[in-house]
Order: sequence, then structure tokens, then C-alpha cells
Amino acid sequence: MAYKIVVHDGKAHMDEVLGAALLALYKGEEPEEIIRMNALDAEKKVADGSMDREMWFIDCGMVFDPENRLFDHHQDRDLDCSALLIFNRYFKHLQGTELHQYVELVSKVDTKGAMSLDDFHLVSESRDYFSFSHNILIRTFEENPMLVLKLMLAGLEDKIAFEQAKQVAALWRKEPGNMEIITVSGIKVLVYLEQPPSELRSPLRSEISRLVDEKEIGATYSFDEKIPGARTLYRTDFGHNLLDFTRSSPTQPLFCHNGGFLMKFKPEDDVEWMRLLSESIVN
Repeated sequence: MAYKIVVHDGKAHMDEVLGAALLALYKGEEPEEIIRMNALDAEKKVADGSMDREMWFIDCGMVFDPENRLFDHHQDRDLDCSALLIFNRYFKHLQGTELHQYVELVSKVDTKGAMSLDDFHLVSESRDYFSFSHNILIRTFEENPMLVLKLMLAGLEDKIAFEQAKQVAALWRKEPGNMEIITVSGIKVLVYLEQPPSELRSPLRSEISRLVDEKEIGATYSFDEKIPGARTLYRTDFGHNLLDFTRSSPTQPLFCHNGGFLMKFKPEDDVEWMRLLSESIVN
């Protein structure tokens, strides 16, 4: 069914940009139009009921009433931002995912300001790097909202598909006999006992990244994706000051990065990797 999205005019924010994309994702089609309306005019339209039935008001209107297509939060300081209101309404099945965490972060900044960020006072090249593309996106939305919506919608569809693949990867990781965590010389190592299916490699890496942070794992011992019979030892961020694989000597070496964080070799037996890891410990 055809519909239109109304957002406030003036300076755009990630709240309405993300909210419009989430709504379009839920509706299963793009809106006919995104109307950037003066906030006072939008409030008046909502108050006197003169809005068209196919209109959805996001981040304007001064009313939160999902049944009547109204998603604003400015009238109540305790409400989440509009994008999170939409997410919580239509995407409950994705709660706890990275997408959910990002929408919560958008809400935190939108409702509490950038000063609420833990790293606001830190000099951060990564923050500057990503804020440049973020600002381009926001400025473009002010002039061509439908163009940005198409980009955001495609990105959200891809992200949600990846989140679903991560759920499958998490189930594979937890199956007995696929992976285990072993402590060697005081360092936790995540060991791949079986080679994962090719379609799970990318989502599994993301799942493992979360597990590494949670369990403070110092290294992983896994299969090489391109060389049959080869295995790899990889040093995680937690093992950065603990391990240097250039210090060890495998029986059949294939590659060792000069930085000491990655080694490829063909193992002589099932326990050679433990010897190599112990040799790599920085005293």
C-alpha cells in the first residue's frame, strides 16, 4: 500500500534517517515520498487530525502513537528516539543483535547528546574517520532523502541477513565437537576442532570476535581456508603483549607475519600448536 513519510526540516539527524529506513524495511517497500516539513506545521497537522491516512510521522509531530503512524519522542524526555521506537515496535526478533545495539547508540546520542558517550573527551582518529562519512550521509538526506533511504535500506537488509547468519554460526559454534577453549601456559586459546562450512566463515568470525572479548581469549587455533591440511595460529588483541609467533619454529612452516600475530603451518601432530604457542610467549 502506498505511503509517505514525514520528517522535520532543517538539520537532519541519524534518528529520522535510520527511522525512515527501518519503517521502509518493515513495510517491505519504499515510500512514495519523504516530506521534510516544518516541525511546527507537523505538530499542527497531528493535533488537528488533518494528516492523510497514508502518512507516517517520524521524529516530528509531538506524539508517540504507533497505531496512528506517529513516532515522535520530543514531547517526553523519557522516550527513546524515533528510530528505536520503530525498532522496538517492529523488530523485536532482532533484539540483542549488533543492529539493535547501534539503534540504541543512536537513541543515546539523540536523546542525551554526544556528551553522554563514554569516549567523548578522547582524541579518536576512528571517530573522526567515521564521522566524515556520517556527515555526508546526513547532509545528503537534507537535499535528497529518497537517495539516502535507498542506501540505508539496502544496508539494513544486508545487515539483517548477516545477523541471521550469525545466529546460525553461533549454533554451530556451540555444537559439541566443533570448538573449545583451552588454556595453554596461562593463555586462553579458542580451538577449531572442525572446519566450519564455507557459508558460515564470515558470520562466524564476527561471532568469534564477540566471544574473544567476552572470554578474554589470547589466541585462536584454526584451519586455513585456502591450504588443505594447514592450520593457523592467530594472536587476538588480548594476546598482543603476550605472544609473538616469530619466536617459535614449526616443523613445516608456511608463513609467519613479521608482526608476529599470524602463523601458518602444517602440523606434525595434534599437539604441535601447543608447543609453538608456548615458545611464542613474550617473557
